[in-house]
Parts: sequence; C-alpha cells; structure tokens
Amino acid sequence: MSHLSSQAATVLALLFPLALGSPAAAQIVCLILDTEQQRVTYPIVVGDALHLNFRHSIYGSQVEEQLQVAPGGFRANKLRYAEFRLVEFYGHESATNEDDWWIVHNPGREFPTLDLRASPESSIRITFLDQTISLRNDTAMDGRARLSVSACPRKSNG
Repeated sequence: MSHLSSQAATVLALLFPLALGSPAAAQIVCLILDTEQQRVTYPIVVGDALHLNFRHSIYGSQVEEQLQVAPGGFRANKLRYAEFRLVEFYGHESATNEDDWWIVHNPGREFPTLDLRASPESSIRITFLDQTISLRNDTAMDGRARLSVSACPRKSNG
C-alpha cells in the first residue's frame, strides 16, 4: 500500500507544477484601449506586467509606472519619478532615491481603469508582453485614452 501511495505522490509531484504552468491555469483577459477614434483589444494574462512611460505634462519630467494586470483592472507595483516634486504632486507620503529616480513602492493598490491624456508635449508609451503602443495627441484626436481589462469576447461559430 505504501508503494502505491509513494508512486501516486511522485506522479502528483510531477504533474502539479505542469498544471500550474499550463495555459489552462492562466486566466486570459483582454486589455482594452479606447480612444475617440477606435477600440483595440489585446489578449493578455492576469499577472502580466504593463508599463506606462510618459513625460509629465506640467513639470516635463519623466514618469514610469509599473503595473500588473488584475482580473478587474490594474495593480500598481512601482512608480518611478525623475523628480521628487512629482512624488509630492501625486500625494505619495514617501519615496526612496535609487539611481537618480524617486521610487514609490505601491503594491496592491488597484485601479479599474487608467485614464490617460497625451498632449503635443507628452506622448505616452504603453508596454506589455512584446508590444509597445505609443499614444500621441494625433493618435487620440482629443488626446484622451482609457485602458481597461475585461473578459475577452467569445468567437462565434458561424
């Protein structure tokens, strides 16, 4: 009996990591980019990284936001600011200086949508997986764009 239990435990030990890493274990959702002109949908997996890079429209300093895709939106991980005054502008209580960047660790804060605004002085670069989307004022007619996460539309069979 113990031999059978040992074999079963070995099989389970080998199969369990495979099940966790299998596509069936990954929750696929759609990243949705809405602008005045169009809606574009990108399949993405919950937990994948998403980065926003832009020049702040008032101060002209570089901002990098490192987020993670969540089932109902986005989870903030780390925010990087080129100047300390941006830490204050966004109302963060503390930041550390690492390699000439002001870093705010913001784990767990979730946002259902991200409202973005590109201007002639400030384009926004959105990076995820192997894709980069550049939003400029001419990409979104009025400069506004919204990022959200939703279930992917099902394909119809005919």
